[in-house]
Amino acid sequence: MKTNCTHQKECLQLIQRILDKEATAEEEARFLANKDQCLPCQEGYALELSLKKAIKDTCSVSCPTDLFTRIK
Repeated sequence: MKTNCTHQKECLQLIQRILDKEATAEEEARFLANKDQCLPCQEGYALELSLKKAIKDTCSVSCPTDLFTRIK
């Protein structure tokens, strides 16, 4: 298993896109295959996933509909 990722910045951006459902299926499959062999990618994925979950769990207030409509 690799302990150093030469593409760490790009991998982190891809992880965020995967978790936000913005990555293509091809990008996600390629990353997930690589993640199993790269410790920094595994740790980055776990961290981003836990941050996203923590934010979702603690943010119980939703945006008012009229504000959302004006922003949109």
